Amino acid sequence: MSDSEQVLREGIRNVVGEVLRVTLDPAQDDLPLTTLYEQYDSLAVIDSVGGVEKRTGVVIDLVEDDLRVTFASVTSILRLVQRKQAAASVLESGF
Repeated sequence: MSDSEQVLREGIRNVVGEVLRVTLDPAQDDLPLTTLYEQYDSLAVIDSVGGVEKRTGVVIDLVEDDLRVTFASVTSILRLVQRKQAAASVLESGF
């Protein structure tokens, strides 16, 4: 894992942890957040979306990005952000 991916992963973990008011365990990044935390409900997901957008600068579409899947775990959030950052980079470079 690259340093930039590690920093991004930690940032996502921190955002979701702040929303849930817990410290997320890095060993559980691949596990479903709804299974780990009872309080990770639809409102917590929306709050997490806002925090991730603010921290990473990506724009997340509440419908198109299928939050049930993309915000299921720290790793799935990471992958979504990486895809969006890569797409933005391509657009900024002018192809």
